[in-house]
Amino acid sequence: MRYGIFSDVHSNLEALEAILDAIEAERVDQLLCAGDWVGYGADPTACLAILRQRGVLSVCGNHDAAVAGQMDLDWFNPYARAALEWTSTQLSEGDRSYLRNLPLVWTDARLTLVHSSLHEPREFHYILNLSDAQASLRLQTTPVLFVGHTHSPGIFVQEGERVSFQRIWPLRIEPQRRYLVNVGSVGQPRDGDPRAAWCLYDSEEKALEVRRVPYPMERAQSKIQQAGLPGFLADRLAIGY
Repeated sequence: MRYGIFSDVHSNLEALEAILDAIEAERVDQLLCAGDWVGYGADPTACLAILRQRGVLSVCGNHDAAVAGQMDLDWFNPYARAALEWTSTQLSEGDRSYLRNLPLVWTDARLTLVHSSLHEPREFHYILNLSDAQASLRLQTTPVLFVGHTHSPGIFVQEGERVSFQRIWPLRIEPQRRYLVNVGSVGQPRDGDPRAAWCLYDSEEKALEVRRVPYPMERAQSKIQQAGLPGFLADRLAIGY
């Protein structure tokens, strides 16, 4: 089974279209998203339409939960809150209902998908260090867990009691290990690389790789500015942070 896995689209239509073109060239069997379709960017309705049209299996992110009325906006910083308030005016009740009904965790025999952490997934904890990763790895029942939320790709690897971190691609899945893979962000990377990120996972070949795709960033920035969203949200796209 070949999966195209991505996260944190954040209403960036240009970046989403770019990674979908790249994924299509790989002839994947299933598209998966680790949440946060909306927030920050200027094309929430168009991005959600693609979610439905393409049959993407998705879990719910914290920004999705917020516009669906399931999180207090006080949880967010002022830039994120301003974007969420604007996004709420753009979405239909059908859009909000769809986001409201996304699961927090999705799993099959090969992998698990969650936006943030398997430990209290509704609290949307960030996985930033080995201790954070261990809280999820202890609950993991599949060889690989895919997450987003931090917008920075990387892999936590558990073998026995030891957990390590790496950013080395491609990766071969070893049977005696468990893997927690952050696939980065499509629409707002924060690892210093402004290109959109996505992950190719081949469960038969036991191989995965996070890949980067350039996209027409200036168009996405212009839309953010025209929508009257905070200029910082447009500026940060260029630096990937």
